[in-house]
Amino acid sequence: MFIVRDLSGAIAPVPIEIYYNGDLAVDSVTKRYAGSLVKIMDIADLDEGLFYTWAGLATAMKNVCGILAEEQGTSGNYMPNDATYGMTLKKMYPLLSTSIVRAEYSRADAAGGVNYDTTATCAAASEEFTITIATADILIGGWIYMLNGSEGGYLHYIDDNETTYAELATAANNAVVAADDFLVIEPAACCLLDFDATYTGIKSEVSTKGDEVVGLMHYISAPGLDFQRLDRNKHDNLYIPNARFYHDFTIPYLNTWTSGIA
Repeated sequence: MFIVRDLSGAIAPVPIEIYYNGDLAVDSVTKRYAGSLVKIMDIADLDEGLFYTWAGLATAMKNVCGILAEEQGTSGNYMPNDATYGMTLKKMYPLLSTSIVRAEYSRADAAGGVNYDTTATCAAASEEFTITIATADILIGGWIYMLNGSEGGYLHYIDDNETTYAELATAANNAVVAADDFLVIEPAACCLLDFDATYTGIKSEVSTKGDEVVGLMHYISAPGLDFQRLDRNKHDNLYIPNARFYHDFTIPYLNTWTSGIA
């Protein structure tokens, strides 16, 4: 993830230095990645001291305040109450509630974990993409991009969904089987995403999503295709090998810079 600009029109912020430890209660031996979300410790954890840490720790996304600008390795990281060593400085981009964040729907997270969906089926020449979806109509305006299988490389606009299927605006060219992998690109004005396991990007999630956002716009780029807004009139049912997808959004959680530490 990275900050594009601010809704006020301001340019993206420059990084600042913070004392960072990527775990809550131990000198961290866990790799944390550049581009991952950062929070400040809950004030209820004063027994360990207050410092900046990875936003995925309990309570996840509470006191979110930045994006890590550089990697934290698996050694040399210390708590503020370490018996011998001082804390490590890391650079962080400050994240405001008005900051426009851009994240990729990547095939894998920064640690190599799978970010795509599977288990859908669709007959050739059918518009009914069968998959379990938590809420009817929530994917209208979104997209399905097939990563492999007979329909691999095709991009489809979603013009309706029930809890048992997504309706493609244009029928599938080939059959989709349950073993085929795909990405779900959320509607531009989505209110929920699923941040991946490293909190550096977006995990494709056709059903249950738990991270609140204010979606602004979604994008595509590919070899031979410049970075551009997704447009049903231009991109529906196109064969676009090796495409990449992005979403711009703000993060409306209680923000440390404006609301203090929860």
